[in-house]
Amino acid sequence: LLSLVAGATMLLAQWPAYKTQGPRTPTGELDLNAPAPKAADGHPDLTGLWQPQRANLNAANAKGKGKAAPPPRDPSVPPAGNFADLGAGFEGGLPYTAWGRQVRDERKGNNSKDNPDANCRPLGFMQLHTHPYEKRIVQGNGSLVIMYNANNDVRHILTNGQPLPVVNADLAPWYYGYSSGKWEGDTLVVTTLGLDDRAWMDEWGTPFSSDAKFTERWKKSGADRIELTITVNDPATFTKPWTSAPITFARQKEEVLEMIFAPMDEKVFNDRIRNPAAGK
Repeated sequence: LLSLVAGATMLLAQWPAYKTQGPRTPTGELDLNAPAPKAADGHPDLTGLWQPQRANLNAANAKGKGKAAPPPRDPSVPPAGNFADLGAGFEGGLPYTAWGRQVRDERKGNNSKDNPDANCRPLGFMQLHTHPYEKRIVQGNGSLVIMYNANNDVRHILTNGQPLPVVNADLAPWYYGYSSGKWEGDTLVVTTLGLDDRAWMDEWGTPFSSDAKFTERWKKSGADRIELTITVNDPATFTKPWTSAPITFARQKEEVLEMIFAPMDEKVFNDRIRNPAAGK
């Protein structure tokens, strides 16, 4: 029997070259210091193709190459988590309850073999934001859609005043929950609840319960930068609410490539990906 492996298939060329819309410098480059553009309703326009920026947290290597470690974190700024471990940087880790820590430790101790992402199932809510792949935001009148290139996941955020549903036994849980946003000045504040608790929050297996509530704060810091902070409130998993460090997204110049994450047999994987990559 052929073993199943997870593979992603990409085409190297799709759309012809096209300049991304946005303010530009006299030399034709995207102007990262330009004022943030406004949508028709006067609020900042978040529309665009965005990618999270990752700091190199490692010291320079023995050969003197690579970036040095960043300066010490400002104590007033929450520590930055990452895709593998959201608690990285928090003194003592995240404030788990006994149940939350037990579930996380069991999953991590099992080498995260049941990680939904590794089994072609939807990413967890926090993983959508910490994943390195691009996200396309389409901002419309009364709603905002985010298309994540990781596993082709999609979120729909209502900004038309729609109240959130009551979380109870009658509510059908959604992997990315029910999201409603409102503007507070130039910051879009999004509340999400009613999530499917089968997802994980990071690769080490941080869980969340069906009663979890996530609050995102999206703020443009220029024409081509977005900063996002997320507050997690889930008494079943954490002893107190906690907030992530700002995640910075930069506008991308290129169009996103299609990625399909699905199981395939090993022969197909070898024929289409591994052997061509090795020049066979």
